[in-house]
Amino acid sequence: MDFKKLYKIQGGLDAYIGSSKNIKMEDYKKERIIALQVEFNELLNEIPFLFKYWTNKKMDREKALEEYVDGLHFILSKGNDYGIEDYEYTKPTNPNTQDMRNLAIGINNMISRLHKDSYKELFDHYLLFGEKLGFTQEEIEEAYMKKHQVNYKRQEQGY
Repeated sequence: MDFKKLYKIQGGLDAYIGSSKNIKMEDYKKERIIALQVEFNELLNEIPFLFKYWTNKKMDREKALEEYVDGLHFILSKGNDYGIEDYEYTKPTNPNTQDMRNLAIGINNMISRLHKDSYKELFDHYLLFGEKLGFTQEEIEEAYMKKHQVNYKRQEQGY
């Protein structure tokens, strides 16, 4: 993935939202953390095998990918909040990342205490989670770009 490009594209969307809503985006940094938490948990809800021991429902891959890229939008926004312009993925190798349940809990914990110094760790773990779901970086970027256009259209329609 071309992360430098994605940060720039996300920055453009965030600036557009700020100007169209007549708000200062820097006043809403905490809200973006909450939004990231919500989006990550919406992703988890689309992965029944992870925690829904009471159901035989299978993961809807397309819905899960859409929720995954919704979270990516907010991860990139937070990177822009921190002044990060580029990123390089380093695959985490600690033992807790082997089990997807532990990885999900770890990501949720990282989001709740997110700051600039922990940002790369969160992003690394988020991308690893996507890998474990079977998403390639190419399809993540493609899905991000599609959802990015949807987000612009939503703003134009008064979302």
